[in-house]
Amino acid sequence: MYKVFVENLPVIFTQNSENYPHSLIMEASEVQDINDIVRRNTSFITVSVPLLIQCDQLEHDFNRIFQDYQRVVAAGGIVQKESEVLMIRKNGFLDLPKGFVDQGENLVDCAYREITEECGIQGHQMEQKLTETMHTYFYEDKPVLKVSHWFLFHYYGTKVTVPQYEEGITEAVWMSMEEFDFTLTECYASIREVLECFRGDVKN
Repeated sequence: MYKVFVENLPVIFTQNSENYPHSLIMEASEVQDINDIVRRNTSFITVSVPLLIQCDQLEHDFNRIFQDYQRVVAAGGIVQKESEVLMIRKNGFLDLPKGFVDQGENLVDCAYREITEECGIQGHQMEQKLTETMHTYFYEDKPVLKVSHWFLFHYYGTKVTVPQYEEGITEAVWMSMEEFDFTLTECYASIREVLECFRGDVKN
């Protein structure tokens, strides 16, 4: 199973549609332009009612549908200090620090570096991998499929942050768990999924 956020809406690629009874279902063989399909069905697709692409051969169908997309890899993280986590505000949206993996760089080092660059903190310690997300966007009119790897870090330093203004980041703020419900609507859907994954781990 693959889950991709297209136009900020969930699209699930699977060979077993029975696991998703409340879905808008299409056969992979019918899909030519996934972005166009999502745009035409925006009013029907939600987090609880995703678009489901029924695949005969999962890998083959997925790669065919995204064959014209540039694929990029990024890494980032949730930084936890006591009962708070570190969020950024970038281009008007609440987000998590992340960025592209440099050549020869491993995923954890990339996530650590991006947190330092975008938030101005150092000394955070990686605890575990949380999840992966995929989403699409357009860059210079060309479609991109971005795979982001997410890690949980713990931090024991001061709460002073320095947002990376040159990257469009206007805030790097510590937020309590209680504030999550009020902020999730200000995040992209893929970021909401990372936060929900983290919140689930904390509750368990």
